Amino acid sequence: MTNRIDIKRLLQSNGLKELWQTIQQELPQLHFYEEDDSTEEARIDYLEDYISECNTLLRKSNFQEMSIKDLYIYLSSDSFEAFCKQDFLEYENTEIVIDESERDYILNELEMSEDEYKQGCKMYDYLHIAENLIDYYLLDKHPEILLEYYKSQEWKEPEQMFKDKMNLYSMCKI
Repeated sequence: MTNRIDIKRLLQSNGLKELWQTIQQELPQLHFYEEDDSTEEARIDYLEDYISECNTLLRKSNFQEMSIKDLYIYLSSDSFEAFCKQDFLEYENTEIVIDESERDYILNELEMSEDEYKQGCKMYDYLHIAENLIDYYLLDKHPEILLEYYKSQEWKEPEQMFKDKMNLYSMCKI
């Protein structure tokens, strides 16, 4: 079981913050959120849920659960840094398509225009590095679990998402 204190320490770790600064310096064309402690609990909640769901899938397949300690080893890896940068760049070049079912929610509930929403989707936060740590760990140790996770989220084209992540991982791991 991953605990919230360990997640908070990961998010505040020097390794994660240094990588975040490097990415901001080396990819100035991207748009980054300013560090904001007011959303820290939401970040922790998100990562706690993500790790918990992945650990459930790992247990079902009789694999050992991932721990926060497992994730730290990748922070200083050149291949992980390349993976993060390339993932950010690839996402930046992805077209955001808004389904008809999402349009009302965006316009009325979020009170945003479609363009504002799309711009917000292309803003990066250091939470993305922590997400990538989890993805990278799974790709390195148990890639089939990442595919299963994508499918469990009922995302469109989970197999293609997985294939893209695996290709990115393979390219950066060399």
